[in-house]
Amino acid sequence: MPHQNYDQVRAKHALDFARNVAEGRVNASGKEGGDAMRKIPAMIMANGLLAAIAFAIEQKKDRQTGQMEPRSKGHCAIFDAIAGHLAADPIGVTPGVTDARSLIDHLVEADSQTLKLATDEALAWLSYARRFVSGGDGEGNEAGEPAE
Repeated sequence: MPHQNYDQVRAKHALDFARNVAEGRVNASGKEGGDAMRKIPAMIMANGLLAAIAFAIEQKKDRQTGQMEPRSKGHCAIFDAIAGHLAADPIGVTPGVTDARSLIDHLVEADSQTLKLATDEALAWLSYARRFVSGGDGEGNEAGEPAE
């Protein structure tokens, strides 16, 4: 494989995620069908990466099945993809991490420099993923939301 810069790697990982969403293998919708991809960067910047992951993996009881499941499957799926990106070569910020749960476990034990690198890299990946995953009308409005 030829040498690639980090932007190429981010774009490739984000494009792979977008293809999985487009093909229906991954649900990236927020609660009640909202655009989770658009909201996560603001969550990270306002509350930090750890708090944003904690929100994504928070469990709630499903009213129909009674089973515990993530509050937002879309948020969780996006953080699973971020975890995979952060662990992948050549990024390698969190080696061995496979999903959102193992990412938060890794980051709470890591040093502050690793947390900062992971936060910066997650935001950089999200800047590509937001463009590749369509969840709105291209004008900043969620699907089904009226334009102002």
